[in-house]
Amino acid sequence: MKHLRIFLFMVIFSASAAIAQDESFILQARHFRPYFPTYIGNGYFSLSSTPIGTQQAESFMVKVYDHGKDDIPRIACLPAWNEIDFYNGTKWLNDPANDSTQFSDYSQTLNMYNGTLETRYTWNSNKKKTAIDIISLISRSQKNLALMELNITPDFSGTVKLVFPLKQRQEPKRAALAKLTNIAPVVEGTWPPFWYPGYMKVLSTASENDKNSGRMQILSQSDGKDTRVAISAEVTFDQLSSPVIVSRKGNNSASVEISFKAVKGQKYTFYKFVSVESDRDEKADIRKKTADICNRAKNTGFQTLLNENNSAMSNLWNTDIIAEGDKDFQRLIHSMIFYLLSSVMENTGFSIGPMGLATSGYYGHIFWDADTYMFPPLLVMHPGMAKSLVMFRVNALPAALENAKKNNYKGAMYPWESDETGAETTPYFAIQNAVKENHIVGDVALAQWQYYLATKDINWLKEFGWKVISATADFWVSRVNYNKEKDRYEIGKLVSVSEGMQNVNNETYTNSIAKLNLEIAANAANLLNTDKNPEWKKIAEKMFIPLDAKTQSHPIYENAPEGTKEDAGFWTSVAPLLSYPLQINMPQNVKRNDLLNAVKGLDQIGPGANMGSNFLPIIAAELGDDSLFNYTIEKTYKGYLRPPFNVLAETHTNQSINFLTGAGAFLQQVIFGYTGLRLTDKGFIQEFKPMLPRNITSLTLKNFTLNNKLFDISIRNNKLDMTPVK
Repeated sequence: MKHLRIFLFMVIFSASAAIAQDESFILQARHFRPYFPTYIGNGYFSLSSTPIGTQQAESFMVKVYDHGKDDIPRIACLPAWNEIDFYNGTKWLNDPANDSTQFSDYSQTLNMYNGTLETRYTWNSNKKKTAIDIISLISRSQKNLALMELNITPDFSGTVKLVFPLKQRQEPKRAALAKLTNIAPVVEGTWPPFWYPGYMKVLSTASENDKNSGRMQILSQSDGKDTRVAISAEVTFDQLSSPVIVSRKGNNSASVEISFKAVKGQKYTFYKFVSVESDRDEKADIRKKTADICNRAKNTGFQTLLNENNSAMSNLWNTDIIAEGDKDFQRLIHSMIFYLLSSVMENTGFSIGPMGLATSGYYGHIFWDADTYMFPPLLVMHPGMAKSLVMFRVNALPAALENAKKNNYKGAMYPWESDETGAETTPYFAIQNAVKENHIVGDVALAQWQYYLATKDINWLKEFGWKVISATADFWVSRVNYNKEKDRYEIGKLVSVSEGMQNVNNETYTNSIAKLNLEIAANAANLLNTDKNPEWKKIAEKMFIPLDAKTQSHPIYENAPEGTKEDAGFWTSVAPLLSYPLQINMPQNVKRNDLLNAVKGLDQIGPGANMGSNFLPIIAAELGDDSLFNYTIEKTYKGYLRPPFNVLAETHTNQSINFLTGAGAFLQQVIFGYTGLRLTDKGFIQEFKPMLPRNITSLTLKNFTLNNKLFDISIRNNKLDMTPVK
């Protein structure tokens, strides 16, 4: 029996190792340029990459925002906690003066299966060579924990030093975005200068050591919001003889320094265990909590904690998308899944900004991107994570009710951009979006209804979702106007989804989502057997949806001049949103004409933002048009990917990374477009025939949740099979 157990263990271990080494989970840099940072995260906090792996990197945490004077709220960058510096006796590793010529045998590897980032190279400085190997990860098994392992092997003997700091970042030079009516255009190909992260000021520091380890802690507070974050760290090491350990603390930093006499060719290993917590989620002593977590981590050991993380990540990857026939396409799919999951976690009650926890892009604000683009794939892959997104809107309902009052409307007016409280946080230069880009109200309601349709959780609908759905419907009652002459309801003075079109009347998408919101509210009221506003059905039945009788297609808005182009270089596919994701019934010729107009826009003015264009192949598949389907697929990701880690930019020409909106949109294309699956009032059903890209021989959606049951869904030879997972 003992030999059998050993054999089974070896089989299981070998299988796991084989999966972990699957090249479709590996992204690697072999050169310093081109280099667009990747990031790792567990949905609670994150860490960006740096080229050599030891420099301080950006780190963000859910619900941690600042609000500087005359500025808007921003997701705050945590105090720097990941830095490790090495002194070889003559020079520091992290010295900015060091250039790429000093590094050889370089590689940086993102293992998406385990969520680890490993950087390896030889540092050549002043005729001294040191082999460096550093592994970083944000634990998926313990939400407050990060781990780092550093191995150094000097090719010389002599005294060396390592420093493990925690420290405050430089305070940003702020722009008065709460007041400025205009900002300078962003130079093409550069990061927008006004997207700097929020600021955390260090309030207190602590540091101590014994002969075998060191520990430190800082407590910080976000500027203007007073959200507090505690960060603790423990530093340990292997195989050191008579090290000198010094703990230091200043007003805004704490560190542990370790000096020792290195022997040529000897490998030395150091560990940095880091714990992070904010008082947004923890009302107990966050300093004590993080210190206790680090102490337990030190006693548990790096390898055990790494194994626990790997097990948790493996469980996540039990739900996967497997595409055969194109290795690069498979790696792309895994990239999009990994980046999306790195910014979301169950039970946070928080949502995802366009760049998630990867960067401070779009200030970390929550847009319709979360409800419309990122929520649907999570709903079938990880429903518990999807619930965090809809619960954020539930928790933000008081702010939406207040926003409606402020703008002289009834019900709930969800803001165009919001911070962690759900308050309106749109910069003043884009105030027209805050007041008039109202489609987000319906987008929020649709996601609430979709969560119910997918889970059939009637108790959740009654206690939570209904409040949002009914309040958003009441908003539309106060927002529409009745045109007595034409006997129809209209919505005037809107900002289009294509935001360059402002003060337009009867924007087609907005009117459509408003109608759908009203219908959803009436249906939900019937389901719950509760009172409903009679205006909902009345308005929905007479809501005007523009349709050009001559071209048999939907214009962007009523009376839009023929040939009106959407935002050049940004939006090219508004009207097709009616077909998907709204799933509005229309004649096939109208659906096709809307699609063809969008495709023409792709060719004439470019694909624009990596959002709605991802849905064009879904509609082509609905129409059974294989040629159009394959033509549009490549338009949805080529040109957006940035090397070496497959991070997404928002457009072909900008460097706004990592655009998780595009990741969610692309995954919808794969999940719903290729399979023909749709979420309906009956739950998930196969409504259209499956269609695969020409380079893909088969597709498997593994462990997907449909109607509260797990299925493996496979497509081969244009046939879909659904197998229940036992």
